[in-house]
Amino acid sequence: MKRVLYNTLFLILLVAFAFADPTGRVRGKVLDPSGKPIAKVTIKIEYQGELTQVYTATTNEKGEYIQIGIRPGKYRLTPSKEGYRPVEYAYYDAEIHASDKPVRVDMKMEPVPQAAVQAQPPAQQQAEAPSAAVVLAQEGQKALALLNEGKINEAVVALEKVVEADPTNAMMQYNLGVAYEHRDQYEKARQRYEEAIQLKPDFGEAFLAIGNSFMAQKNFVDATTSLVKAVELLPNSYEAAYNLGACYSNGGMYAEAEGAYKKAISVNPKEPIVHQQLGMALLGQSKKDEAKLEFQKYLELNPNAAD
Repeated sequence: MKRVLYNTLFLILLVAFAFADPTGRVRGKVLDPSGKPIAKVTIKIEYQGELTQVYTATTNEKGEYIQIGIRPGKYRLTPSKEGYRPVEYAYYDAEIHASDKPVRVDMKMEPVPQAAVQAQPPAQQQAEAPSAAVVLAQEGQKALALLNEGKINEAVVALEKVVEADPTNAMMQYNLGVAYEHRDQYEKARQRYEEAIQLKPDFGEAFLAIGNSFMAQKNFVDATTSLVKAVELLPNSYEAAYNLGACYSNGGMYAEAEGAYKKAISVNPKEPIVHQQLGMALLGQSKKDEAKLEFQKYLELNPNAAD
């Protein structure tokens, strides 16, 4: 009887801890050379990859900023404020992992000296009207800005217009899917992700998004299929490997889960939750000694854990 109760408890714990927030966060301060904070600095956080993803943060009166809900990956952070210029670096590159511990990026700026402000040149003749492609690209950027600002309904309307005008744009198809998913319209979101994949078969982020949407609906079987492809196309994605491991765990496929979690650890060894989940997958295979090491690593990385 005790053995049966232990196994039941193990399965409950596995389900309880199988999911982690697959996003990261970044924070920091913007100071002048004397160490005084600079308020109202705009921080542009731009993904460095094929996928168009831009976040925007603003410093408070203490010069502090924070941005949460960032998809894992490599980002470029660029500070800007009228009348100020960066000191030492014009931008800062950072890799953001899925974690509740923010990456810290501090910056320095200084006022632009009055002597450096040059008189504006005479107005130039009006330039030619931008091409239709340029206008469409601008509309796409406006739509993405709405999405990043959390104005989901407005973003959906804007993205639908962009996709209708250019249905061959894989990135906009994907972004429309993201917008639909924010409204919990998973079927419509997956249709757009599939459209993006048809246009760009190696679109790893789209496979990842499909997998995550199935996971949100607890459809781990279909999620696994998409996440296997996502891991193949995105070998440096912690999110893809971790979520694949979670799907395998929920299906009782502990050996496969072990491999996926170890892949996630190779990408981000300092994330506590993946060590805990690997330990539980090892327990599922009766590898108690190996599991113990992973639980110890989990507690080492997360000493205040309540569990």
